Amino acid sequence: MTSRNNANTVSDSSAMYGEIAECDGFAALENTLLDSVAKNIGAETSALLHFKRNQSGYDIGHNLAHGVGNKVHDQYVSKFHRDDPVIVNRQLENLPTKQGDAQTDVYRLSDVCDNRTLEKTEYYNDFLKPSGIRHVLALAIKPRTTNNNQLIIIGFHRPFGMPDFGKTAIQKAFSIIPIIGSTIARLTFKEDLAESKLSNENLRSVLKDTGYIILDEALQIHDMSDCVRANVYGDLPFLMQAISRSIGSLGRNKDQYISVNFTCTDADNVSLNEDINFEITRTTSAGGPARFVIKLGFVHSNIAINRCTKQFQWTLREGEIVASLAKGLTNTQIAQALMISVRTVENHLRSVYTKADVTSRTQLLRQLLNCSPAH
Repeated sequence: MTSRNNANTVSDSSAMYGEIAECDGFAALENTLLDSVAKNIGAETSALLHFKRNQSGYDIGHNLAHGVGNKVHDQYVSKFHRDDPVIVNRQLENLPTKQGDAQTDVYRLSDVCDNRTLEKTEYYNDFLKPSGIRHVLALAIKPRTTNNNQLIIIGFHRPFGMPDFGKTAIQKAFSIIPIIGSTIARLTFKEDLAESKLSNENLRSVLKDTGYIILDEALQIHDMSDCVRANVYGDLPFLMQAISRSIGSLGRNKDQYISVNFTCTDADNVSLNEDINFEITRTTSAGGPARFVIKLGFVHSNIAINRCTKQFQWTLREGEIVASLAKGLTNTQIAQALMISVRTVENHLRSVYTKADVTSRTQLLRQLLNCSPAH
């Protein structure tokens, strides 16, 4: 009789593991994880909080509940989790146990807060007692992810009148952790990919035909524009060396943005430009992985400017203004550099546009791009 019961338990556990492993999103965990595991360890209700670390602490991402009223759960998420001893009184940055794809810890509310101390707290009197929760078994899980910035807290609850969670419940919770950790890691990775794809698509639409490169934190290329692939900006390895050095400088100074000018060469080490301007911006979206967005200015070599000057019959001053414009300077900055008024700069630019038959800076810079040696 006992062996048959054990066989049924193993079969039930295997089915539960399979259901959890097959979840295709966090919402699916409510029934397959919270309901099934709660029944397995003898809990009445359960809840899951998915934290993402940011610069100032943690933000709550996904939050799920089973058997807990929506009002009670919303109160916990919006306010009471900040005073929860299960979260506050445990070191959650470095969890003690490594299981599969996650660092883990399993402990009870009674392990981190004795009853007398607990019953004097607002958390107990304003939340636990009114909600009918008396005993909590917590699973803390840090899945292995790209940025290692995820933290999952799963709480299983028993009401007043029931005994605290014992060794059997704790052992069952430990046994389920590897499959939970790997599932959470997979779902997080899936979300990061979707976020990254959306981010890249948004960046593409903003940058359009401008030269750009998108790197991850390991400085691996995630995306680049066609003109970069075509070596319009010179030899890519040479360009990446300059970008890597600049990102290093960005990290040392703890800045989010840097603008750089550098001389670029082609594959034969022939200088294409007096300088190329590129801007690096560190971006992070909704707690997702960090990205470095490198936006390159149009190629603006002296050769290209000289060609256009002859072709469009610009004056010497007009050529100087075009060269300054190609470096990304504003009208005010050009005026300051050449020690002339902003109105004079605007007058010269109107003449430049008319002679080149263009109506905007972008069109003018495209003329320079067409006259660059890379083409």
